[in-house]
Amino acid sequence: MTKFSEFPYVADRFNAVRRETVQVRVGEALIGGNAPILVQSMTTTKPKDVEKTVAETLALAKVGCGLVRITAPTFADAQGLEEVMKQVRAAGCTVPVSADIHFQPKAAFEALKWVEKVRINPGNFVDTGILTLENQTDKSFDEGKEKVAEAFTPFVQEAKRLGRAIRIGVNHGSLSARMIYRYGDTVEGMVESAMEYLAVCEAEHFDQVVLSLKSSNPRVAIAAYRMLAARIKQEGFKPYPFHVGVTEAGAGADGRLKSAAGIGALLLDGLADTIRVSLTEDPVAEVPVAQELIKACALPAAPTAYNVPVFEKDPYHYERRATEAVKVSGVEIGGNSPVKVGVKADAIALTGERRNAEFALPSLDAAPVVQFKDAMDIAGFAQNPSAVPAGSVFCYTGPEMVSGVRALAAALAAAGRQDPILLYAKIADNETETLRVSADIGSLVTDGLGDAVVIDGYKGAKESVLLAFDILQAAYCRRSKTNFISC
Repeated sequence: MTKFSEFPYVADRFNAVRRETVQVRVGEALIGGNAPILVQSMTTTKPKDVEKTVAETLALAKVGCGLVRITAPTFADAQGLEEVMKQVRAAGCTVPVSADIHFQPKAAFEALKWVEKVRINPGNFVDTGILTLENQTDKSFDEGKEKVAEAFTPFVQEAKRLGRAIRIGVNHGSLSARMIYRYGDTVEGMVESAMEYLAVCEAEHFDQVVLSLKSSNPRVAIAAYRMLAARIKQEGFKPYPFHVGVTEAGAGADGRLKSAAGIGALLLDGLADTIRVSLTEDPVAEVPVAQELIKACALPAAPTAYNVPVFEKDPYHYERRATEAVKVSGVEIGGNSPVKVGVKADAIALTGERRNAEFALPSLDAAPVVQFKDAMDIAGFAQNPSAVPAGSVFCYTGPEMVSGVRALAAALAAAGRQDPILLYAKIADNETETLRVSADIGSLVTDGLGDAVVIDGYKGAKESVLLAFDILQAAYCRRSKTNFISC
């Protein structure tokens, strides 16, 4: 993979803007370009059950879902889409529909006849063999690439003829044997799997393509989308829009936090054009959460001048920022310690409120903590690092936490400093702020930034501590309870 500085996924990591893309039309909906970020969801039914599939499609459209996906695992299911679409349109519903296809190229061709968009999985559209040392070689890898072109080219040509869109949807859990042989079970394997199929679309001058790289691990998903944006630039391909999601995030608060940690981080990077919050609940419940997440992670209208060196930390491979341990209230922060969860000392009303907190934060203005309230404070440190004593704990409390902490980390790196960073957020008890803080902290710990977390406000000290632990778990940073992956 090329250096980040040669082909960055975003021009300015301190001031992300939405990535410019080709605009893809899916029926009446537009994805990418200057279109608003589209919310989609998926029915729990199969097309052969026409009545239930139609009912779920209409219910999703009613709550504002911009695109409905229906899985069609067999050719018979793909045929069933004809009647589903007839009844949906007869009901006066114009919501675009996408078919989800795995293992069945024949079903994918059939689905093109009836729906506006078809999703295929590069992991099983052609390559369905079992990975063994006997059947995977460099020669078979190259031969497999030729087979992909032979099988996928006619599909692209048919989509072009019918005016349909295609989603090339890679799943981390279903990479092909060929890709695992060449790249291992890695982010690179996910990206190259998508690029192989995208090259066919480019060769056919077909640009009505949406890309997705999904994983149940937000850290993997974030790195994959970033790397794909860079690889597309590197190859000189058109900038295709991204559909963003976290595979089967779960239910309740955990599912929402996990979605926010992954999807929200990518929204803050400007890399999402359409999203699905994948909850193990009624599909209708996914739509308002997705809408709220988009609202919570809106990018600022104007850039902020941080006046610090370029942030060169590798955004594609996780490595926690190296720090020297500093004690806060007798507890080590940074160094080899895991990311610690603390609580504001002045928020403790009852002895039990401190339960589960690993340290108490006396004040944001008492040594060793040094508070940076805005870009000017960060720029001041960058110009005169010696003004802040070594062995401090740096804490940014200004707007746009992700950008501010990245700028702070860049200033520390330029000064050759390894002081730990405290991630602090004061939030109210509402869904918008909860989703946003999960996106902020999820993005930063994925970047390897942050040695401690303190959430202030929310529902009180105890609940703030539990929320911090839940966010760290959602971002695969720390595990504080059983982790469920819904499949």
